[in-house]
Amino acid sequence: MVSSELTHIDIVVVGPTASGKTHWAFDWACRNDAEIISADSRQIYREMEIGTAKPPVALRQKIVHHLLDIRSPDEPYSAGQFVRDARSAILETRSRGKKVALVGGTGLYIKALLFGLAELPPEDASAREIFLAQRADTLTENLYELLSQRDPERASAISSRDRYRILRALWLHHSSGKTPSRIYQEQTLKPPDVSWGEIVGLMPERKLLYDRINDRVVQMFEEGWISETRRLVERGFGKTSPGFRSLGYSEILDCLSGLRSYEETLLLIQQKTRQFAKRQITWFRHMAPVRWIS
Repeated sequence: MVSSELTHIDIVVVGPTASGKTHWAFDWACRNDAEIISADSRQIYREMEIGTAKPPVALRQKIVHHLLDIRSPDEPYSAGQFVRDARSAILETRSRGKKVALVGGTGLYIKALLFGLAELPPEDASAREIFLAQRADTLTENLYELLSQRDPERASAISSRDRYRILRALWLHHSSGKTPSRIYQEQTLKPPDVSWGEIVGLMPERKLLYDRINDRVVQMFEEGWISETRRLVERGFGKTSPGFRSLGYSEILDCLSGLRSYEETLLLIQQKTRQFAKRQITWFRHMAPVRWIS
């Protein structure tokens, strides 16, 4: 067993998108001779700089940031893999005498690392394929409504546009007879030998947060988010690529194909980002004791 001192996280920084986690954690890391481990399921993807709001290069040059740019947009990634990668990053950082800050807005990743990951029941692969095929023509919004009826708790933690996770939750319910939220509660594995200090949550006043979100989306468009998406499409990536499940890319693809105007796309992404932030807030408020900073 590795010493718990070598797998200790000094501070965990959580909060909704645009709450200021990146710069708050950077300042803390500078003051405490620390390195940052990213807990963001979108920033793992290479070539997706603008749309995933990665920390500015200037910050990354001064403070080491782990688990950024570790996958191609067409490669899947899971909470289980994150736990393994994050633990390795903690050990590496500690071996050099540095402190560790875990920072991000992907609640499932943080919960899995700190408290353990649900052990899901065995699957019948052929039955799952049949299940998915039967629902291939069902609109995502209808699938989400079905999940909301069967498991409101799980639905609240998933984007209404995240078809992959919606179908995953519905399949778990179909195959086990239990709601996914109940499965996660009942079958949590012993967490890895990770300890942590304080969990800090950044929570701007709601209107300020929404204004920040709206301004950030405008800035991302001005910085070339549409051009970034176009380059990725030219390289062969698209809606079926795991990286393109990141908020906003699907809407920009619709814009590029002429289904929606520039202005309509910008407003829609602003709206969906505000909705996403609200789900993040709900998730973290139900997690471990968090010291909230307004």
